Amino acid sequence: MNKLIIDQGNTRLKVAIFSGDILVEKQIDPSFEVLQSMAKQTSRIILSTVKKESHLMPLLNSNDIFLSNLTSIPLAICYKQPATLGNDRLALCVGANTLFSNQYLLIIDMGTCLTYDVVNNQNEYMGGAISPGLRMRFQALNQFTSQLPLLEMVSSFPDLIGQSTNECIYSGVINGLLSEIEGKIQRYRSMFPSLKIIVTGGDAPFFDKALKNTIFACPDLLMIGLNKILDYNETGS
Repeated sequence: MNKLIIDQGNTRLKVAIFSGDILVEKQIDPSFEVLQSMAKQTSRIILSTVKKESHLMPLLNSNDIFLSNLTSIPLAICYKQPATLGNDRLALCVGANTLFSNQYLLIIDMGTCLTYDVVNNQNEYMGGAISPGLRMRFQALNQFTSQLPLLEMVSSFPDLIGQSTNECIYSGVINGLLSEIEGKIQRYRSMFPSLKIIVTGGDAPFFDKALKNTIFACPDLLMIGLNKILDYNETGS
């Protein structure tokens, strides 16, 4: 039977239907009525949300999963405060480990926030880092100054040397973020030479070709992870 995978993030609602390990359908920001129709076509549901309260809870039945720090996952957690660890970060790590088990992994999620998460070759979640994402950086420059404008994303990389205020903002934010990512990858690889890099998230397509390091881009990584967690709680493997 098909399974319904729901990820309620900070800015978008992402939904997928899986048949076994195969993703057969996905939607972005569907209405509640569409979700209800999709739920009727599936045998089980998993809901992951960053919200404290979700209007999607009525979709769940007793055999469905509302992802929390109490949910069993196929990774050991080496984290000082597991109760504070975001569901999306855990699901991404499970997804990466599903694709590349028993390897050192760095998962970079380029969304509202930019997150770095490390899984070791013993299938243990080790921790990572969080920094502001692209749009958050644009917003911060506008919000915490009196003169700088709020800029939107562009379709290509800016010159390193900006020749106007807007060009300088674009260079500082976009090239600065690229340098951060490249620097992080270099430092993590100095710790784990065999590290495999997986990038995902809404801004990943903009950056993946610019990164000089060998990476694996997977736009559906979160959904793969949530599907694996759903299966793991049904079968235990």
